[in-house]
Amino acid sequence: MSQPSTPTSPSAPQAEIIQLCSRHFTAIPLSLSRFQRQWFLTFPRTYRLPDPDSQRIVCALNSPDYSASNEHARTHFWLNPSCRSQRYNPSDNTTKYSAVSPIHLLLDSDHPVARLTGRIRSEPSNDPHDEGKRIACYEVEVMTPDDGLLRQCYYCLSWEASGKANTRFCPGGNDVYWCSSCEAAGWVFSTIRKLRLQNILPWSNTDGNSKDNLYSPTRLLSTA
Repeated sequence: MSQPSTPTSPSAPQAEIIQLCSRHFTAIPLSLSRFQRQWFLTFPRTYRLPDPDSQRIVCALNSPDYSASNEHARTHFWLNPSCRSQRYNPSDNTTKYSAVSPIHLLLDSDHPVARLTGRIRSEPSNDPHDEGKRIACYEVEVMTPDDGLLRQCYYCLSWEASGKANTRFCPGGNDVYWCSSCEAAGWVFSTIRKLRLQNILPWSNTDGNSKDNLYSPTRLLSTA
């Protein structure tokens, strides 16, 4: 593991996390997160959960597209979520089961976060209910800047909690971020902590609680 670049504290105020609020899911705002070429719907707040880091990823939105350039992949993805996405009709205000339908949340947000480019391609579905059948995937362009995305600490797997500018994590290079606690501890100590959390060391994960991990998203919520 290479040593991350040492972040510097910016003098300008940091941007706040962009929240997705729409007529389909008004009770709980959501946010967007990204690690390299993969995009996610996430919960931007802890909502008083007893273990707020254990379930912050709602679903993955795509499979990483390695045929695209790095620049293109930072703002575009082929929508192929790991949870159920309903058929989209922008003029239909009564679409059933759209409360957690990713395409509805992305396109109907009160604060515009994404739009369709008009391109479509076929991919094996990431929704386990589809059992691998091929589906039509729309290309999505994300209009939210990088500093509006919800970040996770690469080392301790904590998340930016409240959506306020003073809670933002610092970049460590290559789409990796770290919290102020891990930054203060240094990358060596933080790397050891990360290995414990991922059950790599014999005394790993002493609290016994699994945590959602943007950098290795193996546990994702799937909806009926």
